[in-house]
Amino acid sequence: MPNYDYRHLDAKGDECEKTFEVFQAMSDESLTTCPKCGKPAQKVFSATPGRVNILSPSNLREKGFQRWVRRDKGVYERDA
Repeated sequence: MPNYDYRHLDAKGDECEKTFEVFQAMSDESLTTCPKCGKPAQKVFSATPGRVNILSPSNLREKGFQRWVRRDKGVYERDA
């Protein structure tokens, strides 16, 4: 079951944020009110994170690793 993003339409409750997440099944109806404060809310379409190539040189560098590539005759060089 995925998380869905919602936001308050007008005023939000005292203990609520402007946007909030709800964990619900895809077959469930969209919420029309905030579960905490009961004020009107609507579903927000948010970008889902795309697939990240975990072995890309930039991702490895960001995580503190290096990738080595075998060149000719068994010589390894650091991939740029």
